[in-house]
Amino acid sequence: MREKIRLVISDYNTGLDETSSVLIPEWILAESRKYGYDPLFLTALIITESSFYNWAKSNRGAHGLMQLKLTTAVGLASETRLKWKGTHTLYNPRKNIALGAYYLNKMVTRFGDLTLALEAYNQGPSRLSRFLRKGYVPHHRYSRKVMKNYRKIRFQPT
Repeated sequence: MREKIRLVISDYNTGLDETSSVLIPEWILAESRKYGYDPLFLTALIITESSFYNWAKSNRGAHGLMQLKLTTAVGLASETRLKWKGTHTLYNPRKNIALGAYYLNKMVTRFGDLTLALEAYNQGPSRLSRFLRKGYVPHHRYSRKVMKNYRKIRFQPT
């Protein structure tokens, strides 16, 4: 599995030095084990969020591999007792992956469904909850994109 993740990452420019890039699969494997996810699923989520570019910053203020917003990340760091050193913490790939995996797990617990959890991860849990309370059915665009990336890498030959 480690080699497969390395192979997938090799298709992307991480913006990191060789040492850090080589460790990304280890961090994905560790967080996947912690929450019971297929490591390729977390890999697909990172592809969807940042195309594995560590220095990615969205126009909505999300940072790093798993594209976490600052206010969300500060709360997650507090909950997980992860040492927070400001915004640049989100550009530490190990910490970003740890916080992102924790956040996804938190959304799965809250919404009880992986598809809804992915939509909440993308648009925010409060926004998704408002839509659901009003009876709107989410379009699932984001979750479909993640799952498409997941299927692609899962069945990609090594």
